[in-house]
Amino acid sequence: MAITTAITTLNYKLLVGDSYAKLVDIVSYPDMGSTPSKLDTTDLSQAVFKTSILGLQEVPDLAFECNYDEAKYNLLKGLNATYFFELVFGTADGAFTWQGQISVFANGAGVDEVRKMTVTLSASTAITFAAN
Repeated sequence: MAITTAITTLNYKLLVGDSYAKLVDIVSYPDMGSTPSKLDTTDLSQAVFKTSILGLQEVPDLAFECNYDEAKYNLLKGLNATYFFELVFGTADGAFTWQGQISVFANGAGVDEVRKMTVTLSASTAITFAAN
């Protein structure tokens, strides 16, 4: 069964007891994880294939593309603390949560394009998933 990306929201809060509020409307979101490294366990008795085990994963910087809005841009530029974030997949498809910091920049553009900005959330904790 396919699921639409409609009603995907990016939210934030400062403190544990606070309620989440929408950070900014997004037009795309990144991969919510990374490929773990492979640790080579091959020994000299192997004749054909190398062996390995999974290693650690990077905690990624998450880049979200948004339509440019000067007021939101200035607000995001002023958010200098560590926040709690959640990326919510609709009303019943779960959410990813993590902590991190915010940075924002205006994207380059050309003729007859929508002006965009990128909000980067540098994760400082593991990204976890919870079903609704």
